[in-house]
Amino acid sequence: MTPASRIRAIALAAAIGVFGAVGATVGVRPAIACEYGAWVEPSRETRRYENTQLGVAFQIPANYRAMGRQGGQASIMNPTNYDYIQCITRSGYGEGGWFASVELNVDGVPTGSRGLEQAIRANHTWLDSQIQLVREGDKEFAVYTYTDHHDEIEVVNVAFFTPDRRRLVTLSGPENDPVFQRAIATLELR
Repeated sequence: MTPASRIRAIALAAAIGVFGAVGATVGVRPAIACEYGAWVEPSRETRRYENTQLGVAFQIPANYRAMGRQGGQASIMNPTNYDYIQCITRSGYGEGGWFASVELNVDGVPTGSRGLEQAIRANHTWLDSQIQLVREGDKEFAVYTYTDHHDEIEVVNVAFFTPDRRRLVTLSGPENDPVFQRAIATLELR
């Protein structure tokens, strides 16, 4: 393990609470050594990521992995990050940090919400960003950014309703990430 990857592993372990409090702790499993592998560049070849349940599809690098989460949500990430998170998950300690190039999140549409901006603000009461509404054909999108202060990155969000308008889908990713930019540029909605 290189010094940089060792520091990252220790920092991540501290952030997710692997070390806990000083002293004896009953019922805590010993940490599994998860090594952060060599970074893998996104391939030039792409493949289609599709979530038919949400009616969304976009292109991602062929070597990137999609990690499904509850409720149809997903993280699209570099294979190095995917393997690392899988190791951490198997050890029972969860995950921390911004590892994905694209996050696909799903929220319910609050009762009484009349539009995208209202639904976003109801679901994300902490959000103080300006929301820009964009119409492309018969589809309406909301675009907004915020700063992730934990990872010190600017996060871009593109939100839209599912065809039945019962769920709010948001694609999020680091502002300057070319994988996220490709996903947005190739975004298809049903």
